[in-house]
Amino acid sequence: MGTKIASLRRERGMTQEQLAAALGVSAPAVSKWETDNSYPDITLLCPLARALGTDVDNLLTFEEELSQEKLGQYMVEIIEMIRQGEMSQAEEKVNSLLHRYPSDMPLKFSAIAALSFLEMNLNLGDSGEDGTETSWEACDKKDTKTKEEDRQRWSRRKKELARALHDDGNPAYYLSSVSMLVSLALEEGELEEAERLLKENLANTADFTALWVRLHLKKGDRDQALGTLQRQTYKLVVDLRTCLMYLMSEDMGLERDRVIGICGILEQIDGLFSVGGNTGAGLSAEVYLRIGEQERALEYLEQLADQIAGQMALPNPLVFAPAITPKDLTWSREMQLAILHGLEKDACFEPLRSLERFQTLVQKVKNSLNDST
Repeated sequence: MGTKIASLRRERGMTQEQLAAALGVSAPAVSKWETDNSYPDITLLCPLARALGTDVDNLLTFEEELSQEKLGQYMVEIIEMIRQGEMSQAEEKVNSLLHRYPSDMPLKFSAIAALSFLEMNLNLGDSGEDGTETSWEACDKKDTKTKEEDRQRWSRRKKELARALHDDGNPAYYLSSVSMLVSLALEEGELEEAERLLKENLANTADFTALWVRLHLKKGDRDQALGTLQRQTYKLVVDLRTCLMYLMSEDMGLERDRVIGICGILEQIDGLFSVGGNTGAGLSAEVYLRIGEQERALEYLEQLADQIAGQMALPNPLVFAPAITPKDLTWSREMQLAILHGLEKDACFEPLRSLERFQTLVQKVKNSLNDST
C-alpha cells in the first residue's frame, strides 16, 4: 500500500508535507505509510483516497500492475482502434487503464507510445481512390483548432506520464523518460528546462557494453555476448544516421559541397548496414532540391519509391544477425502513408509535382499502399 500512496502522491505533484496537511497528520506519518512501517487509520482512508484522486477500492487493491501479456493485448486493441480512426475511443481506453492501474510503470510507458501514435495519425491524410473514407481521411476532416487542442492535450498527458516514470527512477524507463521530457521541453520552447534535464543526466551517457560482453563471456554465454554487441552496434548506426541527417539539414547552414559529401556518406552507411529501411534517399532528395539539382533529387526519390514498393531491406545479417532480424520485412502502412503524405504535401517537393517522373513515383507509392490493404 505504501508504494501506491507514494506513486499517487507524486503523480499529483504533492509533497509528503502537503499530503499530511490535507489530512491533518504529520509528514513523518505519511513517510511511515509510504515505507510500510505503519498504515493509515481506517477513518483516514476516504479522505486519503480523495486527496490522491482515487477511490478506496483502488487504494487497497493488490493488483498494482497488469501482466505483460494482458498489457500487450490492451495495446494491440488500442492501436487497432487508432488504425480504424476511433481516436476518441482509443484515448478513452488509455485513460481508463491508467486510472485503474495508477502505479503501473510499464503501462505508463506503453501509454506514451499510444499517445504518440495518436499524434502521428492525426497528421496523416489518405484519400482513398475508391471514394471510401479511411481513418486518416476522417482525421483530416477535423478543423485545425480541434487538431491543435488534441495535440496539446496528448502532449500534456505524455509529459505527466514521462514525469511519473522519471520520478519513479526505474532503470528500464528512466532514460526514455528523460528523452521524452527533453523533447517536449524543446517543442514548448522551455530551453532552460531541456538544458537542466540534459545536464542532470550527463552521468548516464556511460556505455557498459564492453563490461556486459565480458560478463557474458565469463559465464560462457557467447550468444548473449553476441546479442549485446549486435544490439549496441545497431543502436550506434541508428544514432550515427540521425547525426548525419541533422548535419544535412538546412538549419545547420553548412556549405553546399560539405552537405553533398555528408549526403554521400549517409548513402554509403545505408548501403553497408541497411538500417532504417534505407530511407536516407528521401532526405538526400531534399538536399539536392535545396541546391537546385532536380535531376539528382528525382533519382533519389525514385530509389525511395522502388524501396517502398518492395520489401524493407534486411539489416546486414553479417553484422546484426541473429539479434536484429525484423519479423516483418514489409513496409508498415503507417510508414508508407507518412512518406506519401510528405511527397504530396511538403513544400520542398512543389517544384517537382508537375513532372511526369515525379507523378509516376508517387503513383508507385500509392499502388504499394493498395497492395498492402
